[in-house]
Amino acid sequence: MISLHISSNQSSGQGDGPLAQARKHRNALIWAAAKLLRRQGYAATGLAEILSESGAPRGSLYYYFPGGKEEIAAAAVEAAGGLVDKTLEQLSAETADFSTFLDRYAEMLAGWMAASKFRDGCPIATTLLETVPMSDLIGSAGQTVFGRWRSIIAEVLRRDGWPAADAQPFADHVMATLEGALLMARLQQDTAPIENAAAQLRRLAVRPSA
Repeated sequence: MISLHISSNQSSGQGDGPLAQARKHRNALIWAAAKLLRRQGYAATGLAEILSESGAPRGSLYYYFPGGKEEIAAAAVEAAGGLVDKTLEQLSAETADFSTFLDRYAEMLAGWMAASKFRDGCPIATTLLETVPMSDLIGSAGQTVFGRWRSIIAEVLRRDGWPAADAQPFADHVMATLEGALLMARLQQDTAPIENAAAQLRRLAVRPSA
């Protein structure tokens, strides 16, 4: 099962050659940033902390990310968003209809939230809330990620008989509802908001007439 747990050694590359080592160091920096940004937010996360958490060589951060904190944060948003892509794609492949897809995803979200002792939420929301609209670079990364999530959910809906014109807006509604539920679950230290949100979405998920 794919997890949304983020660690600083999420992807270490393969092999021992110079290119493999370069990928290893760059990936370590990205996942260290993703982990820290998710927990602490953008303002509270410093470049020295990202470098220390990653274990990458001193000086490597500006070598791979000459744009500094903003550039590495954008890369972290893309990478963390990619974990959600994989989760949604796997659930889409394993489920026959939207309701089952939604139930499985809500169950996973509740499980991840409880396992983190309600310290984690959406892997990109904290960063986006702090930096958008001030940072076009991070905002663009967030738009790309949410666009991919929307497309996957809309495809599940279309496969379940929804007209394309209705699938996209309802996919947006699904994402907005679950994002809010994650925030409420963290605030209340309880998975009930996620479970309640899924139940309400399931009630609303009646196929519109074509």
